[in-house]
Amino acid sequence: MPAVRLGGQSRFREEAGGGDRSVSGLEVVPRLAEALALVPPRPATAGRTALGVLLVPVSIATFLVGSLAGKWFADGPGAELLLLGWISAFALLGAILLIATSVRTQRAFRARIAAGRDAAEEVWSRGWCCARCTVVHRADGPAMTLQEFRRAVWSAGGCGELAEVHRVSGTTAAPGY
Repeated sequence: MPAVRLGGQSRFREEAGGGDRSVSGLEVVPRLAEALALVPPRPATAGRTALGVLLVPVSIATFLVGSLAGKWFADGPGAELLLLGWISAFALLGAILLIATSVRTQRAFRARIAAGRDAAEEVWSRGWCCARCTVVHRADGPAMTLQEFRRAVWSAGGCGELAEVHRVSGTTAAPGY
């Protein structure tokens, strides 16, 4: 599984011509690397974070418009200025909540992965993938499909339920043994 260890890239050395001349290249195998990943992919929080960051200038702009009108800090601002104040407050609160939940989700995921990484790597390192028949062979057990191997590795790492959420893409052959 060295291709997976290198994140889907494996280097190979090829001798061309004579003497000390050699050519090295890079082979990319993203589907196989994705199918045999040691850990699940990170949760997608970019949309929440982007929306939270977008709400910060909205909050600032509505506050500035309301305060530059000059009547917020006087006795009894008008209804339209109060509306701007509420919009500013809700935009700021929304930004804080969205960004905080994104950060919390990412931290919780990293902690969960770190806790089970050694156990997952132990199971993962015992496998050997045959690219021809798309089956993972193990010395201590029967051959498995890519999805079954993913489930076994992620379960050892404490993330087994995510194997059903992130299924192996493409068709895989069932072991013929």
